[in-house]
Amino acid sequence: MAPTGGTRLVNGQIQYGNARPLTSSGTPAAPSEEAARLGTFRHEVRKAGRQPDRLSLLRLIERAGELGLRDDDILLELHEIRVALDALDFAERLALEGLPVVPSVDPLPAGERCHFAAPVRYGRRRGDQIGHVELTSSWLRFHGALDMSVVWSEVASIERDGRDILVSLLESRRVLRFCCHSPEEAARGATVAQHLVAGTASYS
Repeated sequence: MAPTGGTRLVNGQIQYGNARPLTSSGTPAAPSEEAARLGTFRHEVRKAGRQPDRLSLLRLIERAGELGLRDDDILLELHEIRVALDALDFAERLALEGLPVVPSVDPLPAGERCHFAAPVRYGRRRGDQIGHVELTSSWLRFHGALDMSVVWSEVASIERDGRDILVSLLESRRVLRFCCHSPEEAARGATVAQHLVAGTASYS
């Protein structure tokens, strides 16, 4: 008996329902393909490093479009890119206008100015010290259960990793880690610290 209605004969077997192509331009990508494109983008974000330049950041935004990624797929990555772009804008303002002056946690010596202050957690573990970090004209200072100060001439480099400000010391493998409340706050603090380190190096 020949198939009728919505059936057809395929390879000697009856197939029910309307036949549809396996793929079409309107068919969503398979989950494995979406995951691969997302993995490619995240790899390129990591490859850009902790301190990418403006061109690299703008290229990452273009790359997300080329890969067909939706904003909802890469919310964390897009936020990080925008924070990094804002930090570059802030660094340019510092170069033109100079460092801001903010109230300090403790009184400072005459002539010393505080340029950034924020509540932080010192260290990478949740049980580490809670306190405040201050970036002054001459010092990086931490106020907590145990106070600590480092002069800018002892600092090799400053980087930001998410919400953390990373301070690498000269002639030491030690890295000081200060976790801020937000990536935006960490970006601002790291930018101020980089400016202070660069200023110290220019006078040495």
